[in-house]
Amino acid sequence: VNTTKVMIDLEEEFGALQATLDDMRAGMVNKVKQEQEYKSQELQNQLTICNNALEGSEELLEYANRTLSTADPEAFTKAAKQIKDRVTMAPAFRLSLKPKISDNMTHLMVDFSQEKQMLRSLKFLPVPRAPEIEPADCLVADNCATVAWRMTEEDNKIDHYILEYRKTNYEGPPRVKEERNWDIIDDIKDSEYMLTGLKFESKYMNFRVRACNKAVAGDYSEPITLETKGFNFSFDGTTSHQNLKVDDFSVEWDSSGGKGQESKIKGKENKGSGHVSLVKRNMR
Repeated sequence: VNTTKVMIDLEEEFGALQATLDDMRAGMVNKVKQEQEYKSQELQNQLTICNNALEGSEELLEYANRTLSTADPEAFTKAAKQIKDRVTMAPAFRLSLKPKISDNMTHLMVDFSQEKQMLRSLKFLPVPRAPEIEPADCLVADNCATVAWRMTEEDNKIDHYILEYRKTNYEGPPRVKEERNWDIIDDIKDSEYMLTGLKFESKYMNFRVRACNKAVAGDYSEPITLETKGFNFSFDGTTSHQNLKVDDFSVEWDSSGGKGQESKIKGKENKGSGHVSLVKRNMR
């Protein structure tokens, strides 16, 4: 079955290549024919103009011959003036007998030597090499993870990438046997991807990526492990309860620390103790 599919794909690719060559051939042949028709039409137009001018000149010549045989001096003078005016306005004396166009077609010559060499270099599609993840360009923070990678060798046949990731509590190289399955992000067109909306309930995350061409996916990259650092934030004392003393690093409850009569009433109702509770800034 696999061999049959390969043969079908091969025939389709060569068929598409042949169709492209046929289209190019038809277009270029049509260009040559259009050029030939244009030049033929221009020459025909010029020939028609010259024939019309020749007919007019022959009529003028006959009129001049008849005038020479005129015996009346007054009629001769009048005819001579008419001949002079007609000669001055005759198209034949303003025409150029040089062809407007040339039969040179060198601008439509072709040389497909380079293209033939390219066709002879056709070969089967290679399996993509494994990408290489760039740890320096990767970042995991604020419930997002950015992973960047590169191909060790240039490959213009790459169609897309597949990024896989999973959460783990183990530092160092990813373990072969892991309780969690890999999550998959497919059809990535760039060599970088950002995962958003993550929940960092584990200490680390594993990442790996593979390149794909139109037919097959290559080997996985060497996986990397990145630490899922906590989301950093600060407490805002301006919006806290009146009995709370808040700074960037801690929260303290003080039952006597209320402001104004309202806070005193609340303090009596709640009767809190002077217990101090510290909350770390780094939370998961």
